[in-house]
Amino acid sequence: MFQKLQSILVKDSFRTVGAYTITGALTKAISFAALPFFINTLSEGDIGILTIFSNCIVFLTPIISMGVLYTISIDYFKLPKERYAVVFSSGMIIPAVLSLVMIPFLYVFKAPLEKSFNFHYNFFWLVPISLFLNFCFEAFIILLRNENRVRLFTVVSLLKVLVEIGLSVFFVLFIYQNWYGRALAFALSGGAVGALFFYVVIKDRFLVKGIDLNVLKKEIYFGLSGMVLQSAIFFINSSDKFFVMSFFGKEQAGFYSVAATFATIQYIICISLLQYLQPLLFQKFAAAERWDKVKSLYAKYSLGMLVTLVAVLIFTWLVYHYLLKETYRDYLHYFYLLSLSSFVWTISNIFLQFVVFNKNKKFILQLSVCAISIALVINYMASTFGGIVSLAWGQIITQLLVLSIIIYFNKKLNYFA
Repeated sequence: MFQKLQSILVKDSFRTVGAYTITGALTKAISFAALPFFINTLSEGDIGILTIFSNCIVFLTPIISMGVLYTISIDYFKLPKERYAVVFSSGMIIPAVLSLVMIPFLYVFKAPLEKSFNFHYNFFWLVPISLFLNFCFEAFIILLRNENRVRLFTVVSLLKVLVEIGLSVFFVLFIYQNWYGRALAFALSGGAVGALFFYVVIKDRFLVKGIDLNVLKKEIYFGLSGMVLQSAIFFINSSDKFFVMSFFGKEQAGFYSVAATFATIQYIICISLLQYLQPLLFQKFAAAERWDKVKSLYAKYSLGMLVTLVAVLIFTWLVYHYLLKETYRDYLHYFYLLSLSSFVWTISNIFLQFVVFNKNKKFILQLSVCAISIALVINYMASTFGGIVSLAWGQIITQLLVLSIIIYFNKKLNYFA
């Protein structure tokens, strides 16, 4: 009887994990399947502007969330529902207020942003709205996974990507025929999911009238350290696109961003693997197991990332030669360099887990400041005294230096002892 019950539980667990994995893979596949259409339809300049828009969302989302997403993920399992609802509702205040503050902030720096990064005037309202709606989507996904609502998780994930791609194609073909159609579709799809999000959280009584000021204070204090680390990750992985736009123009930014998009496939797979490896690693770290006990996991993970690198190289070569406009083919070498950079980061990411697990704010701050400084200096020097190829090589150098620093802090924490 027990064995039968255990078998059922294992199968149900497998199905649940499979559903989440398949849903995540399917949404990414839909986005990548639509990518050749936008690359071939929009101009290189439009692709460059869209790159700045999307990277603004990536960079600013951790800033407006201030660690709230982490809190609503963890506290769900720690608190009774009534108390969790207060924490959830109080936390929602932070991204809402910071998104509103972003509007005048961006407007104040309107002139330098337009001059340096080709900020369009529509960015100044599109970015803040998209930021808050993107936060709502991520919070919705976390809540659904916490409650193990697989069907609604699948519906929400597919709704977001299908509405976004469908509206984007419609706008680009029949109305705006430029980058604005794609960006507007992103905001509108976020609005559709956001409306469903508020309906569900109000219906399930997660959104209440009571606000706890102590919760707000704790979130702001905790969010500052997490925000610095997330900013460092952005700088070492995405800030180069802003330098391309500023120094070399929106057309070159378009060529560069397409290469970077395909290079990030490795990072997507890396995150998927870490979703399963991280709990296992944290369990071993909690049991005081160090390098000697876990190095086999690192070896298997690194081998998986190496195989992924080869597969992505072959896949992207085929896409460039048979699916994209011929103009992009001359810039395939950008991808080769950026894919090597992305590979190094996947290795850094698994070594970063021990530093994060220890929650040593001093080390996290020092590591983050070093990473940001290295990225800014190398990007500026490469852009000023070299060209885009030099900048792409600079990403590899940046990632190798950051990997060295992460390993150094692992040693400081006696990981290899």
